[in-house]
Amino acid sequence: MGFSILESLSILQVWHSFETQKTSLMTRYVEKLQHSYQITTDTYKLVSTTIYNEAIDRPEVIELVREANTASIEERAELRVALFQQLDITYQKLKQQHLRQLHFHLPDGTSFLRMHRPNKFGDPLFDVRYSVKIANQQKRFVSGFEEGRIFNGFRYVFPLFYVDDAGRRQHIGSVETSIGFQAIRSEMSKLFSGCFEFMLRADVVRSKVFENELGNYIESPLNPEFVIESEAVRDNSQFRSAICNRIDRLDLTLQPIVAEKLDLDLPFAVPVRLNSEDYVVTFVPVKNLQDNGVAYIVSYEADDNLSNYRSNLFFVLFVTTCFNSILILFIAYVNRSRIVLDRQNNHLQTEVNARAIAERQAQQKSAELQDALDRLKTTQLKLIHTEKMTSLNQLVAGVAHEINNPIGFIYSNVQHAREYAESLDRAIALYQQHYPEADSTLRSQLDDLDLDFVRDDFSKLLDSMKAGATRVDSIVKSLRNFSRLDESERKLVNVRDGIDSTLVLLQHRLNANETRDEIQIIETFDDLPMLECYPSLLNQVFMSILSNAIDVFDRHPPTNERPRIKISGKLQPGDRVLIEIANNGPPIPPNIHQRIFEPFFTTKPVGQGTGLGLSTAYFIVVETHSGQLSCRSEPGRGTVFAIELPFYSEQ
Repeated sequence: MGFSILESLSILQVWHSFETQKTSLMTRYVEKLQHSYQITTDTYKLVSTTIYNEAIDRPEVIELVREANTASIEERAELRVALFQQLDITYQKLKQQHLRQLHFHLPDGTSFLRMHRPNKFGDPLFDVRYSVKIANQQKRFVSGFEEGRIFNGFRYVFPLFYVDDAGRRQHIGSVETSIGFQAIRSEMSKLFSGCFEFMLRADVVRSKVFENELGNYIESPLNPEFVIESEAVRDNSQFRSAICNRIDRLDLTLQPIVAEKLDLDLPFAVPVRLNSEDYVVTFVPVKNLQDNGVAYIVSYEADDNLSNYRSNLFFVLFVTTCFNSILILFIAYVNRSRIVLDRQNNHLQTEVNARAIAERQAQQKSAELQDALDRLKTTQLKLIHTEKMTSLNQLVAGVAHEINNPIGFIYSNVQHAREYAESLDRAIALYQQHYPEADSTLRSQLDDLDLDFVRDDFSKLLDSMKAGATRVDSIVKSLRNFSRLDESERKLVNVRDGIDSTLVLLQHRLNANETRDEIQIIETFDDLPMLECYPSLLNQVFMSILSNAIDVFDRHPPTNERPRIKISGKLQPGDRVLIEIANNGPPIPPNIHQRIFEPFFTTKPVGQGTGLGLSTAYFIVVETHSGQLSCRSEPGRGTVFAIELPFYSEQ
């Protein structure tokens, strides 16, 4: 009886440990698939934005779409052909990157041109394409998953605008790029091995897809309420691995397990054993733009962990059973011995029991002390870390304060020193006036003091001290204005103050050196209103661009003219400001120019640059401030960085 109870408890404990390990493993598979899916869609969002900026938002494309707004049916046909020819080469390149669609729509939601189906156009989309409706009615960028009239896709829809000569923006429609699951599968295959499937709810597909295009889908073998893409549209090259050839048999095993779970729209992973091999099938729900669960991304992966867990389970069960058997036999032996020797060993047994109790108590106390020591060490490390961070913050604030105090003493006392010097000067003059004759010893001592020189130079010395104090005060103020460590939210600031503060901090680099003359700074600013922005982040943009301009002069100083940086600020139509930073250095080579905003791209030697300055500046201007950052570089005209920002937040 005792053995049965002990063995049952041991088995329950070991099995619970095994189930905990398995649950943790399933959670890791779900997190891995979710993370890979998020990385992939974010990457294509960045790619689509780049395509829009470089290939779509061009005058020749915008003009064709604008003309289509008011054109007749015959004229639209000609414009559609012209637009297709304009973008055909670009679209062929996009297809190589798995971007399946490039689709133009008119402002009322009518399909104007499908690059993937140029003969299908004119159908209204607002009732079936929520993304197109929102992009055109609210005139904003929309991204997310959505089923289309032909294909499903992860869509990125951009509103299109025409800017007339007066700077007025006219909404002329929208354009979308999208990727199919083949692109998601291809990118995720690079992150980890496995086979991937995409299941969509059948009712969603039937409600939106053209009837003659429903052949692109077949019923899912896992659940008849879902469909998958047919062999005609999927990329079969993804199904050549050994595990992909086992999907059908894995699905048969999964059918009764996942039927109810698929209705919950929750992520989950299921372990499957097939032919003595372990697999994990992971399901991650995909929601559309209206936050409705419409699909699942499914991954099939071979797994060695479950086999190891199972082997450990059997080993631990075997060891536990052996230990329990030995323990029960030992207890039985002890009981029998205790009965036989109870009378003779009563006193000794009592002593042994007391020692055993004392030992257990000592072990318990030791464990409690060790636990308390561990907690104390953890608390001590936290306190040290907190104290370091507090000291660092106090040091940053204290340095500026401590510099300000002595500079304030010097600056405020210079005038008093000047007045005292003038008083002494008048006293010496009065003495010389009333006592013009002095004995030879006194006159010799006065000549040694060189009072005329001291009286003349002391005023200059005070002027120099005042100029130095003023310079240090300017540097401290510029440092505070540049860092703005206490300003983590958007504020209304004078953008020129940030530029001037940055120039003060870079003054030592503007001076002449052994390879070039001093860099001339030319500033021309309109009367600009206050700009709503993140001041410290915007100052970081100015610092990155100006530092790069100075680096160019240090590496390639001009030979026929003085190095020069021009900074200008102008008002732009639509409540925007344009800040241009230009230098007269050599132009940026074309192969480098197109990559200057890429993260980690740098032309500097190893150890002198990380390649993050301009990419960070681009992110701050475009993503954080809803602005635009561009660069122009031509031979003989130098390089110009243009920063265009809205005066008020668009977020």
